[in-house]
Amino acid sequence: MSTTETVPEFLTTFLRARCPDIDSVGLDDDLVDTGVLNSMHFVELLYLIEAELGTEISLDEVSTDDFRTISRITRRFFTPGQGLGATPKE
Repeated sequence: MSTTETVPEFLTTFLRARCPDIDSVGLDDDLVDTGVLNSMHFVELLYLIEAELGTEISLDEVSTDDFRTISRITRRFFTPGQGLGATPKE
């Protein structure tokens, strides 16, 4: 993610690049129910979040709901004090 790009912009760009047929992705659109975030995109997004944060995210401490909307992803993983459910990479 570039230093001038916000987290929601980064996530929107990521999702639109993988789903070019969608017109727009709103901050509160359900990414799972609409099929924008499928299992392959989920794994790729999880890897990108880990790389951005420099941490390994424990799958035991996250749920599908954490990835349901761009707003939820931003709050869960990029808002200080929200408890990432992550452990530092070694």
